[in-house]
Amino acid sequence: MDRMNENIETQLDGLFAEYRSACPDPDGGVNFMPSLWQKIEARRNESVSVFRRLAQACVLATAALTLAMVILIPRIQTEPVYTATYVDVLDAAHSLDSAQLMDSGDLQ
Repeated sequence: MDRMNENIETQLDGLFAEYRSACPDPDGGVNFMPSLWQKIEARRNESVSVFRRLAQACVLATAALTLAMVILIPRIQTEPVYTATYVDVLDAAHSLDSAQLMDSGDLQ
């Protein structure tokens, strides 16, 4: 069992050595961080620009719809069915009751 583990460890060490030689560590130069941030910002701006365009399209559509509603609704709207206010209706009903009471002679 120990020989088997030693053999696997040896193969694994060899695999790691090949990997290190195939993919060397990037050397951090003077422009390493600025160039890294430029790459990050470039990717970020691409994804943000899609959402920005979508938001601008939604805002434009909303503004156009609001403008259409402001212009069209008053033109389409008809006269209201009721022209009297609630107070006017109550006053008219009360005056009819008073007149009926006076005519019947129940009012003293």
